[in-house]
Parts: sequence; C-alpha cells; structure tokens
Amino acid sequence: MVDRIRIKRRSSGLPGTGILNTMNRNQSSSRPSILMLAFVWAFLAGVVEAQETVPASPEEVVDRPWWRFLETEPLLPETLGANGLPTGWVSVGGDARYEIEVGEDGETILRGIGGGPRNTFLVDPRITGDFLLEFEVLIDRGGGNSGVQIRSAVETDRMFGYQIEIDPSERSWSGGLYDEGRRGWLASLEDSIEARDSFVPGRWNRYTVLAVGPRIRTWINDVPAVDHVDFMDSQGRIGLQVHSGHCDVRWRRLRIADLGVRTPKSVITPGNLSGVDVDPQDGMKPGDGSFDPSVEGVTVTVTEPMPEAPSGFDLSATIRRGAVRIELGDVENGPGYVLTVPGPLGRPGKPGMIRIRRSPDSMRVFVDDVPMVPGPPNLEGPLMISIEIDGGTIASIHEMTVTPPTALESRAIEEWKAAKLELQADP
Repeated sequence: MVDRIRIKRRSSGLPGTGILNTMNRNQSSSRPSILMLAFVWAFLAGVVEAQETVPASPEEVVDRPWWRFLETEPLLPETLGANGLPTGWVSVGGDARYEIEVGEDGETILRGIGGGPRNTFLVDPRITGDFLLEFEVLIDRGGGNSGVQIRSAVETDRMFGYQIEIDPSERSWSGGLYDEGRRGWLASLEDSIEARDSFVPGRWNRYTVLAVGPRIRTWINDVPAVDHVDFMDSQGRIGLQVHSGHCDVRWRRLRIADLGVRTPKSVITPGNLSGVDVDPQDGMKPGDGSFDPSVEGVTVTVTEPMPEAPSGFDLSATIRRGAVRIELGDVENGPGYVLTVPGPLGRPGKPGMIRIRRSPDSMRVFVDDVPMVPGPPNLEGPLMISIEIDGGTIASIHEMTVTPPTALESRAIEEWKAAKLELQADP
C-alpha cells in the first residue's frame, strides 16, 4: 500500500526546507520526510492517526486539492517541561493556567482556564512559515473567547499577529481572521451564515487552517470560513490563547504539516539585472535607485519561469504616464495572459507594488495590495513572466522579486499531480 505525503516537522525554530525522504508509514525517522502519494481504495478506507477518513470515489479523489493529502504530526510534544507545560512551550501575557487532561478514550486534552484582566498565550518556540494545521476545540456558550495565533510574534509579555478566532458567543465568528494587538479584524464571518452556523458551542469542533504564502484559509467542521490574502507576515509562532475575563477552553488532536519557510529571490535590484533578460540589451538605464526604460521601449523577461505551485512575483515600480504590460506564459500560442497596469502608480519616494500570487487552483493579482478584478485565469504549466514598457511610457522599475514554493511544497504537488495522472489513466 502506498501512503500519504508525510512531512516531519523540523525540531529547530530556524527557517529551512528540511530533508526529503521516501519511506513507509511503519518506518520512523527524526528527519523531515515526505511519502510518495497515491490515491488507492485501500488507503481511503484506512485511518490516519487522530483523523477519520471516509471512502471516496476515484472522481472525488481526483478533485481533492493537493494539501488534503498531507500527513500531519502532533503539534505539541508528548513530554512536559519543568513548568508543567509541553516541552519548550512557554506561557506569555496574563496568569491563565494550562493543564493537561486525559479524556474518556485516553486522548490527551489541553485545557486553558483564565479569569484575569489580560490575554494569555501558550507559545510554540519554533518558527513556522507555510503549514496545514488541524485541531479540535471545545468551549461552552458562556466559556469566554479564545483563539489560535499563527505567524505571530512575542514582544516582552504579549503576543501579536494573525489569530484564528474561537467565538462561542451568539455572534459566532469562529474561524474568522483577527490581527491581535495591531489592526483588528481582517476577515470576519459577518457575511457568512453557513460558516457561523457550523460552530457548535459545547461540542468538539474541528478546525482546519491552511497558510500558504500570503493566503490564509480556514474551515470549521469542513465548512469554508475564511479565504484571505494579507502580506504583512509570512512566518512566526503559533500560540494558544486564553482570553482575558472568564475563559475555559479545551483543545485536542492538534496536528501540523510544516511546509517550511519561503525564501524570496531578488531578480532586479538597484544596479543589478542578473536575474532578467533585457531586450534591447541597453533598454534599461540605471537611474536613482531604479532602472528607467529607454525612449524606444523595452521588454524585461524573468529568466526562471513561475512554477505551477504556490509562488509569487513582486514588481516595485513607479508609472508616471502610460501603462506597464505584464505577459504571463505564452501569449501567442497559449496558455498565456496579458495584464495591463495603467499609471499613475506610486509617487516620488514611494513606488507602487504589483504582486502576482499563484497556486494550483488560482492566480491573483494585487496592485498596492488591492485585488485586481477580474484577475488572470488559472493557467497551466510553468509560466514565463515578461514586462513590456512601450516608448512614450514614463516609468521606473525599482525592484523585482520572485518567491518560489518551498522544497516540501514543490515535492508534494509534483507527487500529487503524478498520482492524479496515474489514477485517471487506470481503467
């Protein structure tokens, strides 16, 4: 039997992509590893630790996204430190208590109890970038408020950053995205009745959190809650919150697939054009911290294509007159798409930003972090990126950056695509 994709979590909090191995489920390893993936009936009828699987048709398997086949591992270590908390984890902020309980079926349950004036957080010592996080939470209607911090930071005795809401009140915004200690609500459930109704106070509720690049998605009991893009933080710590005031919350089955931390690559910086091809060769003139196209126009092509995997492209530019064209893929023979960004964009001392974010199921464009609607279609295959600036356009290019997927993401998606093709070809 062939197994799920397995990703072993790094023991260090330092950014990295880890090591990849192919191994059977019954084998063990202390190194990060990944299992070859196939969608077979024997697997679909099986059980993954702390998770339930149900039989599915081949058609349903083919339609499942790549991340649904990542195998997770426990988020919390099995051992306790001298502070009585999971080894390496620390309590930050208020004076709430965290206790380990054993459920009726022998499962480990983490309970948070508080009643003080400040929020308390149980903080993971490791840094996490992209990941799939799954857990279950139990909190009564009058149990207060809670949340799970992701990609967050600790400053002295407080935690700030993205928070996945746990809200048993009548408002029921559980699964919403909040920016703790900074901007407040980023994506509430005000307009999502189905997501609000999916959380049941007083019962165990299953959370799924997927953070890949700037895109953060949540599901409550398999009901979609949030699909939000935010560019502020790409990595940070996980924390379990006990809110100020009365709070009594329990977590269990906390599991994670740690996909690694991404590393952006600069292909154009002031004085450096090594990551692009320029046509004509003298078409980009060095300016004051930028490159300015010649009066005849110029085409700038990124030498490495954008993979069909979670990846990004950022263009920092100032457009004073005219427009910049961005060609994705093969516009003449397909698949391809032309994106036109008109001026004005940016101002002296503050360039504008054009961002393209790609995943296997979508492609999105943001201009100064505002989504461009409609955006590009979901093109297949690796895509070359070319920037065309016509003669008569007055513009400057300041920086150009590509953000490839992590090694784990690339490997997982390639195996997922190969397994889909194998399943589709099997009569």
